[in-house]
Amino acid sequence: MPEITSVDSPQIEAYRLFLKLHKRFQELNREEFRPYDLSTPQYAILFHATVEGVPLSYICQQMVADNSNLTRLVDRLEARGLVRRAADPHDRRVTLVQLTAEGKALIDELRPRHRAYVEERMSHLNPEQLTALHEAMQTLYDALSHEDGA
Repeated sequence: MPEITSVDSPQIEAYRLFLKLHKRFQELNREEFRPYDLSTPQYAILFHATVEGVPLSYICQQMVADNSNLTRLVDRLEARGLVRRAADPHDRRVTLVQLTAEGKALIDELRPRHRAYVEERMSHLNPEQLTALHEAMQTLYDALSHEDGA
C-alpha cells in the first residue's frame, strides 16, 4: 500500500497544532477538576462569580459562552450549594450569580492551585518564547476579531 503523505502550508500545520494543544489543555483541566466533581466550565463560573454576585451575562461574556448553556451549569452548581441566584437590586431583569460560603471556600482552594498548574505547564517555554507566543496569539486574535464584525 502506498504511503500517503501531504505537506500542508505552515498556516494549516500551525492551526492543527493549536487545536491539538487546546485539546491537551482541556484534557489536563478535566483531570485537574475531576476530584472536585467539576467540569472546566463549572470551574470558570465559580472563578468569575463573587459573594456579592455578578450578572450571568457577564460570566457568559467572559467565558465566550451562550447563556442557555451556562444556565444548566449554574443549575448544577446551585444544586450542590456552591452558588445561588439572586435578582439584581438595581435591575430586576438581571440575574446575579453569587458564591455561597461553600463555593467561595472551594474556589479559594482551587484558584491558586490551578494558577500553579498553568504556570507549571507553561514553564516549558522560556521567557522569550512566552513573549513571542503571546505576541503572535494577540496579533492573530486582533486580526480575527475584526473579521465579520466580531
